[in-house]
Amino acid sequence: MKRIVRIAPNAEADLRVAFDWYEQCDAGLGFAFLQAIETKLAELARAPQLFRKRAGAYRLATTRRFPYGIYFIWDETSDTISVRRVLHFRQNPRAADL
Repeated sequence: MKRIVRIAPNAEADLRVAFDWYEQCDAGLGFAFLQAIETKLAELARAPQLFRKRAGAYRLATTRRFPYGIYFIWDETSDTISVRRVLHFRQNPRAADL
C-alpha cells in the first residue's frame, strides 16, 4: 500500500510564494525549487520515521539546495503524511501558525 502525502492549503500557498520569488530572481529557478521539494517529499513518503519530531507532532525535513524546511505530521495509524507548511529558515514556525 502506498503512503498518502497530503499538502495543506497553507503549504501550497508557501510553495507558490517561494516559486514566484525564485522565478523573479532567475527564470527556471522556481522550477528547480519545486523539484527539490518533490525530491524531499518522495523521501518523506518512503521513510517518514527518519525525520525526528521538532515541535509536538511536527517533523521537519530540510531541502539541500534551498534554505527551506518542510513541516509535516505523520499519522502512523493511517500511514498518512500531512505537509502543513514549507518555510524559509528565516521564518519563525511559531509565527507561521504551525
